[in-house]
Parts: sequence; structure tokens; C-alpha cells
Amino acid sequence: MRTTTVHRIVLPVAALVMAATGCTQGTDDAAAKGQSASEVCGGFAEEPRVASALQAVAGEGVRLTSNRSEPDRVVSELRKAARTPQSGKKRMAGIPFCTLEAAEDGKNVLTLTVREALAVPGGDASKDLVTTYATGRLATSSDLFASIYFTCRMPAPAHEIVLDAELERADENEADHAGVRDEQIVLANAAARHVADELGCTETRLVDGVPTKARP
Repeated sequence: MRTTTVHRIVLPVAALVMAATGCTQGTDDAAAKGQSASEVCGGFAEEPRVASALQAVAGEGVRLTSNRSEPDRVVSELRKAARTPQSGKKRMAGIPFCTLEAAEDGKNVLTLTVREALAVPGGDASKDLVTTYATGRLATSSDLFASIYFTCRMPAPAHEIVLDAELERADENEADHAGVRDEQIVLANAAARHVADELGCTETRLVDGVPTKARP
């Protein structure tokens, strides 16, 4: 009788351990699968042209994770910024709108941040090192970095603010090819438009789709 009782206790416990192990394995597998380019960070890259640009930068067929991204916090902080008197302005820290890593090996891919800028910088100092584009107030892209400054006017009591959408490609992301600057600006523009739509911005000058190169 005692032997039977022991077996009845031990077997369910073993089954519970196996079930717990199975759940953990399933969770790990789901994380490893990641998301497609069109799904990450609130779907900012869901348009085919933008998803294609992200796939080109991340690598063909690479699944992505965006666990360190805070798109909702970005929108919340920018709403506060638009209601903060100019006398109380401070440089806003870059909150990660979208931080992407490869699901399979955890390699960093890129980070997109959107923050309030105190002013639109002059573009003359770096004009020989960057490619400029016709979107927002000032849009540039270089080998590992892209930036778009644009104006956002929200309904009262908010006031007009200048925002900066920045893309930084990780050093370990080796997506160096002829069109990478164009792809980076497409992604920065898509992130800027996504945030602008969430905030209800007007007068942004952000273009739809793929920004064209600005005339020299």
C-alpha cells in the first residue's frame, strides 16, 4: 500500500515538472521566432516600402525582437513637452522608440529615437559627409546615422515644438551597401510620421513613403 501511494505522488510531480519544462521551452521558442519587419514597434514599418527598407537593413529573412522599445512612453513624454513652457525646457533624453535585435543571435540591428529638439541645426557643417533629403525641416543620412527634424503643432493648450527622429545603426550591423542611406531615411521618416500621427501633429512637412534626395 505504501509503494502504491508513493507512485501516485511521484508521478503527478514528475508530470508537473515536465509540463513546466515544456512551457519554458515554448516561451523560448516563441521569443526566438521574433517578429517580421512589418510587425515590430507598433507596426510603424507596416507599409511595404518601409518594411522592405527595414528588411534590407536588418538582413533578408531576419526575424526581429523589440523588447527594449518604448513607443508609448515616447508619445507620452512628447505630449508633456508640448505643454511645458519654453522657460522650463531642457534637452530631452533619447527614449528608444524602437530598438531592434536579431531574434536568433541577439545582435543589435538599429535604434530609433524621437525627442524634442530645442532648434533645427544648421546643415552646412556636415553637408559634405551626409546625404540630404526633402522631408521635414532638415533630413540627413550618413553611413550609420540618419536624422529628421520636423515641426509639430498640436491642438491648444500645446504649443509648437521641434522634434528630431534619429536612427543609429549598430556597428555590428554590416548592412553596408549602395542604398543603405536611403533605407535609413525611409525608416526615420516612417518613425517620425508614426509619432506625428499619434500626437496629432500638423505642419510637419513629412512626406509620405520614400523621401527624395534634396537638390544641392
